[in-house]
Amino acid sequence: MSEDEQRVTVHGRVFQKISLDDNIYFAPVAIDDREEDRLRCQDSIISDMFGGRLFSPRIPVIEPRAILDCGYGGGDFAVQCAEEFEDCEVTGLDIFPMYLPDQPYNLELICYNLNDPFREPEIFERNKYDLIHSRFVLPGIKTRRWATYIRDMKPLLRPGGWVQIMEYDLLVRSHNGRLPDQSALTRWWLSYAHAMTQMNRDPRIGRRLHQLLQDHRYRDVRVDVESLHIGAWSSDAVKASLGRRCVAMIGDMLESLGIWPFTSKLGWTAGQFEHLMAEVRTELEDLDMKLYINL
Repeated sequence: MSEDEQRVTVHGRVFQKISLDDNIYFAPVAIDDREEDRLRCQDSIISDMFGGRLFSPRIPVIEPRAILDCGYGGGDFAVQCAEEFEDCEVTGLDIFPMYLPDQPYNLELICYNLNDPFREPEIFERNKYDLIHSRFVLPGIKTRRWATYIRDMKPLLRPGGWVQIMEYDLLVRSHNGRLPDQSALTRWWLSYAHAMTQMNRDPRIGRRLHQLLQDHRYRDVRVDVESLHIGAWSSDAVKASLGRRCVAMIGDMLESLGIWPFTSKLGWTAGQFEHLMAEVRTELEDLDMKLYINL
């Protein structure tokens, strides 16, 4: 087993050992059964949010020849792209190497630390990609790397190519203002943001993406803030259906993202974190608070 493949179990969850040792990535990897299920559910929800599309309907990419997926996780998005666009060369980058059964012939998965510059010529080719896709990589990108991460993508784009970057705003909100100031969800966010800031991560990076793209002279920069409902409280049938599926997924996400920062950086015991998560999950199930999370 290579160093990149070595894993360690922390409070019952599977992490990549080198990521924890070298402060690279702070959430369970996709080989963890619970994380694999969460990522698959998340991928399905995002696709349905886009009307069954793989990426935003605003992106006019019809017959791509090359797609780069930064942070492929369990590989669902990369595999779906390879299967839908059979003539497209799909490349996925991730710090933890996954071995997928029945991997499409046009998909290449590369173990790569996204904090490193995109300069290795055998991996990165200028003017190649019709689409560069980056989704929910906040725990793995150092605060100062974000500017160069976005800068490094631009030369890789084919003329007329697109970048889609998506991150959560992890502060869960209430549509009707009924979420108490001292709620478990708010306490989770404040503790997580504090821990991640100490760990050289920007927990609010989603709010800065627009400016970073403009700073590096991307053209036609568009920002969409999507409110993902948590629970089937919407009168809109589609949003209610998505919201129903989001309850467990969001709870699982907050657990995955929080377990290492809370217990290793903030000094919480596993029992204290489990107690908070029990309160968080109870609040997520409360339809009267009409909760949502922004993307």
